[in-house]
Amino acid sequence: MANYNVTITNGQGSQNMKAGTYNVSAISAPGYDTTSLNPTTFTASKAAGSGSFTLSASGTLTLVFNETGAEGGTPITSGSVVMTNQAGTEEYGSQITIDSTGNAVFQNVAYGDEQTPFTLYFKQLSSDESHNIESGIISVSMTSASQTEYVLNSPIAEQTISLMDANYSGLEIPSATLSFEEAA
Repeated sequence: MANYNVTITNGQGSQNMKAGTYNVSAISAPGYDTTSLNPTTFTASKAAGSGSFTLSASGTLTLVFNETGAEGGTPITSGSVVMTNQAGTEEYGSQITIDSTGNAVFQNVAYGDEQTPFTLYFKQLSSDESHNIESGIISVSMTSASQTEYVLNSPIAEQTISLMDANYSGLEIPSATLSFEEAA
């Protein structure tokens, strides 16, 4: 009877295998529940083939969006954030809503430990009307099964607008209303 251990690197691995049906188990996958492997069988054919398996992570990450980027800051009250790759060009999973207390909770995330953390990346998509979004990619090193990280969302800046007479230099317009609509 043939037995094989396939090393997976960046989600991929390969092994020459004798044709037959195999019971599959996950031996190690830091930050993941190895008992959640699905499916648990694989049939190798005489020709080249492939199989696809999934594991579920068991960590929880809470991103807290507020005005200081630290504990105790005034929270933003709405928005959204999504898990991405390091460059922010690929999105993983669904967008998570930032709740009225500034929290966005990601369930079932992978984690490591202090020596070998599991790094996750996020991109903030929106914020409430009175705060700026974090424009960069948010990097989090998960070192435990439950973790909280803080993200700065500074208040929007006041803009001072002047309105002057076009024909008489320096003459201020005494009363007017200007409408500003966000451009696409």
